[in-house]
Amino acid sequence: MIGRFIIFLVNLWLRTVNLWRRVRNQRIDYVRLRLSGTIAEFSDAPPRWQRRFLGTLTPLSVAELRRLFRIIAEAPQIRGVLLEIDGLASGWATLQSMRAAIGDLRAQGKQVVVYLITPDVASTYVACAATKILLPPTMFWNVLGLRAEVQFLRDALAKWGIEVEATAVSPYKSAPDTFVRTDFTPESREQFERLLDLRYAELLRALADGRGKSIEQISTLIDHAPLSAQTALDAGLVDGLCYEDELAAYLKDGELDPIILELEPALKALQRPLLLFRKQRIGLVRIEGTIMRGASRRSPLPLPLVGGTMAGAESVAQAMRQAEQNPRIAAVVVYVDSGGGEVFASDLMWREVLRVRRQKPVVVVMGNAAASGGYYLATHASAILAQPATLTGSIGVFVLRPVVAGLLEHADIHTTTISRGANSGLLGGTQMPTDAERAATRDLVFALYGDFTARVCEGRTLTQEQLAPIAGGRVWLGEEALQRGLVDRIGGIPEALLLAQELAKLPTDPYAPLVQLRGGRSNLAPAAFPIDTPQELAKMVADLLRPTAWAHVPFELL
Repeated sequence: MIGRFIIFLVNLWLRTVNLWRRVRNQRIDYVRLRLSGTIAEFSDAPPRWQRRFLGTLTPLSVAELRRLFRIIAEAPQIRGVLLEIDGLASGWATLQSMRAAIGDLRAQGKQVVVYLITPDVASTYVACAATKILLPPTMFWNVLGLRAEVQFLRDALAKWGIEVEATAVSPYKSAPDTFVRTDFTPESREQFERLLDLRYAELLRALADGRGKSIEQISTLIDHAPLSAQTALDAGLVDGLCYEDELAAYLKDGELDPIILELEPALKALQRPLLLFRKQRIGLVRIEGTIMRGASRRSPLPLPLVGGTMAGAESVAQAMRQAEQNPRIAAVVVYVDSGGGEVFASDLMWREVLRVRRQKPVVVVMGNAAASGGYYLATHASAILAQPATLTGSIGVFVLRPVVAGLLEHADIHTTTISRGANSGLLGGTQMPTDAERAATRDLVFALYGDFTARVCEGRTLTQEQLAPIAGGRVWLGEEALQRGLVDRIGGIPEALLLAQELAKLPTDPYAPLVQLRGGRSNLAPAAFPIDTPQELAKMVADLLRPTAWAHVPFELL
């Protein structure tokens, strides 16, 4: 009752504001937005002190872009949106989400005009979803194709006396190659080239569809790039050339000059949507970055594998338990944008997904990547969605073991070892492993890989024979994963929201807000694991009695 009363008061205030804005009826032709840099699916507000003293704003996200487009679509006085796009650096799946948002706005009758300040690959890929593209007269059309570069560190590490031993389930599990090789393996090269071919084909298709050209024409134009602005105009790659101060003249339709407003003043003139009371809602849990144990955090150092954002198993567990124990959360959307991480941490997240799914639907939606550990945790979700360009799969395990014997020798550090046990040096890094230790490491890797594939087979209803050709570290794009049964549908957050509502038997509402669950400082203990049948209880007992290898390793398992 209190919640309904608060919403009533807020809506009463909103109706008053909307009535005043309707009376004013301020004319707006275009709302101006700027897209640049790395735009993520979701963004977090900066700390309060940064907002207050430095004026730092919350970065624009795709989720916020969809919300703004909804408000603009419902404003009858607005003709469209003017997007300034300058050097986008988001992942491919995120770029596809931006294109989808632009397409949805156009489908509702609005014009989307792009002023393309930096016509590189990513920016042009998004811009081609718009109605028109304008280019500065002196800018070059710089869609030069796609290029992948991989650095191999083996020789550089050797100069410091460091060697790295890697054990992987197959040559396709190529993440360790950076540390142990000087070039691609044939299998890794084949995989890189296949993925590059598929992404290049998607780039050609998007540009061809957006500009009304054939794929062959677009391919020829890219091969001749960079192109001058005039050449790009003559070729039909853009619709006009103008400087920023000429945009209003270009957008003029009739005798009146167009009214172009920046986002903030435009929002103050538009109708604000009313709040709806929802007895049950859809929760959102975000898993972004390298999967590690502990709390989610961010590393300030650009270290391989663990640099940048880290998704902590402890934080994710607390968020999932909030969803599990909150009766108003009817279903959970788990957004995964992670190339993997520690096997144990991934397994802890998998367990939480499984726990919640026993009581309410869990829909996993994949971002730019949901591979290796990022795929592991998703296997038992109610449904898995991916964008066509999502990197997923990479079902496999590897162990990295740095050996610093040469570094210690260069530093005149002498090591004397006294040991008991044939494999006592297995987790050490001061000496090269023995053959017995290598064999033990290999057994460990394949035991973990066996657990991984068992999770996939059970969650995705596949046999080991069906899984074998698509596992072993092989990486797939979203469309390929759909064909191979690794995901259920193609889509992003909007589609995941609707599916979660459907599975939870709620009225479908594409504009319903997602309730973000972060875990925070809570310390929720897990409830008793729900047992559905006596057969499941017997299976749990059998698992407890099965011999299990335990190990703590100070190196990465991906």
